[in-house]
Amino acid sequence: MAGIQEIAEKAGVSISTVSYALNGSKKVTEKTRSRILKIAEEYNYSPNLAGRMLKKQKNYIIGLYLHDFGGYFYSHMIDGVNKVLSKNNYEVIVATGGSKTRDFISQGLVDGAIVLDSDFPDDMIKKYALSGKPIVVMDRKLSGDNITQVLLDNESGSKQAIQALNETDVDVFVIITGPENSHDSNERLAAALKAIDKSSDKPVKVIHSDFTIAGGHHVAKEIADMKYEKIGIFALNDEMAVGLIEELPTEKIGHDIQVIGFDNDIIGQYITPGLTTIDYSKHHWGSVAAETLLEMIDDRNQFDHKKILTHIQHRASLEKFENND
Repeated sequence: MAGIQEIAEKAGVSISTVSYALNGSKKVTEKTRSRILKIAEEYNYSPNLAGRMLKKQKNYIIGLYLHDFGGYFYSHMIDGVNKVLSKNNYEVIVATGGSKTRDFISQGLVDGAIVLDSDFPDDMIKKYALSGKPIVVMDRKLSGDNITQVLLDNESGSKQAIQALNETDVDVFVIITGPENSHDSNERLAAALKAIDKSSDKPVKVIHSDFTIAGGHHVAKEIADMKYEKIGIFALNDEMAVGLIEELPTEKIGHDIQVIGFDNDIIGQYITPGLTTIDYSKHHWGSVAAETLLEMIDDRNQFDHKKILTHIQHRASLEKFENND
């Protein structure tokens, strides 16, 4: 693999001209740039990462810290992050907040971090941010120097869910929560209870679960034994809603039992009946998080906290829309 000097000799130009061409400088003409880039490609040239880091005080790598790597949600979110970073010549390291790789931030191996993992402690995020590394959080309300929030609008989504259940005139509200340490679960629960309090005098039952299909299976019997004619269920994520639908009598879903989830996971489209859910773009959420972090790294803007909007995806698990899917 050739270096910049060999490319300069082949092109018949100075090393500085090659450097300008490779870095997109306007100091060279497009004709010269094209010729140099063609030679660099022929030589399989790759810029020296360490040298570029020393020169620009960057290594063009971002840390993305997630609670999990698999599934529909994470694949789309990661793709949103990666597309923005790739477009800006950055690489991404995907890791968990509970692993030693979080020390990449303090060691300067990454230029900044995006955090969507409750196992990454608040105090450590603040410590790293105070050391000068910008951090975007997607799973908690956390403020401070070099920290920006890009959060899902859980409050609006929960209001939309409760309004939809209200329109079916249920006799009781059931809210199925996620883990106690989940920012999204806690926000959705608080917003749902507030919305019910403002709009209805019907009873409310909160059942604690774990954001899994198995968790939905586990609470289904408790719901089936409830003595109400019409039950309105808001599961705070789709996996629990799917578990409920799998265990409860199919003929009751969308009639005696109304179900709405949150996240619009792909599985909700294919179960019977289809799951009504609160939807948002996972890809867009990841893109906004990455764009915000790059702005922080380049110090281009004021870093206002941002929210990702939600809307209802109507399917047959909610009575009003049972024939619209």
